[in-house]
Amino acid sequence: MAGNDIKVFLSDNRGVTVVFGTLLLILVTIIAASSIAYMISTTQKQAMDLESHQKSVENENLKIVSIDPHGDGSSWESIDLKILNLNIEDSYISAIRINDGYFLHFRAYDDSSGEFDTYNSYPAVYTANHRLEIPAAKSKTVHLNFSDIVVEGTESIGTSSWTNNSKDFVYTLKKHPWDAYGDYPFIFNVSYANGTNCIESGNLTIDNDTRKITFLGTGSGGNLTNTSNYNITYTLDFISYPGILPSERDPVRVELITSYINIFREAFTPPMPLAEVQFKVEYLQNGNGTQSPNSYLILDASDSTDVDGFITSYKWAIRKDSGNGTTTLYNYDLQGMVVRPAGIDPYNDHNVTIDLLVTDDDGMTSRLSQVSGNLTIL
Repeated sequence: MAGNDIKVFLSDNRGVTVVFGTLLLILVTIIAASSIAYMISTTQKQAMDLESHQKSVENENLKIVSIDPHGDGSSWESIDLKILNLNIEDSYISAIRINDGYFLHFRAYDDSSGEFDTYNSYPAVYTANHRLEIPAAKSKTVHLNFSDIVVEGTESIGTSSWTNNSKDFVYTLKKHPWDAYGDYPFIFNVSYANGTNCIESGNLTIDNDTRKITFLGTGSGGNLTNTSNYNITYTLDFISYPGILPSERDPVRVELITSYINIFREAFTPPMPLAEVQFKVEYLQNGNGTQSPNSYLILDASDSTDVDGFITSYKWAIRKDSGNGTTTLYNYDLQGMVVRPAGIDPYNDHNVTIDLLVTDDDGMTSRLSQVSGNLTIL
């Protein structure tokens, strides 16, 4: 082939545009197909995630298996709720409501050890942001305290490395409360090892962000020295229940709200105490063969009822006027549905008051004095 013919052949680009266009079309097709496949894959994953979430929501199943309230005779002061997770996945409590109020902060403990949960060396305090975990197929006991939860932490600060009193001494705190509770406000106090308080102003500063405390040397106007270790105390006050304290006479309505926005409700009704006093006389044989009458009381609580379960305990309190003041014969330590108390002469003892405390299978209690008043023998 002549040289000119070769040049003409090499410079002939009439088919390049067609080939390039074909390759570009193939590339666009591949990209489009990949994008569609990615979109389908993403949609399928989202659909699978949604289905999994819906199943988790539907399968979540919590049960309040017991309630253990403690009161002062008129209002509840604290309540322990034992919560059982009947699902194979963990659940997380976002909020707890008792009657008409929500708990802003609460605590919990492990049923096996009975010890309160801890977090970063501090008592664990649960909130909507720090949710309580109920492990799968296990139980957890929640402690609801109607008064504020006060938490304290302490650490000892050694000053052996503070070699020059004229210079500032910087110490990295090891138990700063923000490591456990975020930036929740707290009060701190610094004292000598013997317990005497230090003067904060002009002696020390604390940087919460860096978790460091600085003892100001004499060159900075401070007057503390390196001859003593120092103790720092952190105090945090968590508002627990802002509502009105529930009465011991009222039912307790519980709502558990989980991270899946499921709500599990349970109502616990106090038992109804009813009691009557029976006067009895028995004839006792004397040593000379004669008989003399002996009077006594029978206290009967068999008519007491519980609408949502059964009564498990009957406890009696008895006080009488001894002439020199009131004498306590029994302080809810006489137990039994039907009892015969000793130490009372029903015909000669006066101003005798009798109270009955009943407890049901849920742990709810009720006193006769709260419902209808004490029984009285005048």
